[in-house]
Amino acid sequence: MTGRSLSPRAIERLAIQRWTAANGRTWAKASKRERANWLAATEPVIREEHGIAADAEWRAGDWHAPDQTDLFDLISREVA
Repeated sequence: MTGRSLSPRAIERLAIQRWTAANGRTWAKASKRERANWLAATEPVIREEHGIAADAEWRAGDWHAPDQTDLFDLISREVA
């Protein structure tokens, strides 16, 4: 979708880096509530910056529209 897509884990790593930069504390010292709130607020921003739709799903190493079928996957199942 965006050339080199960020995986969900890469998005989380960026959010953690931004947490450290914004708060001057390590992620390990953040409470579970702080972590959850930060990720909930930061993930949509990172997705938007990288052109990843808010409802896109991570499958097979890339982002896809929800409920989108991979036609090549269907063809290979039928042929096999």
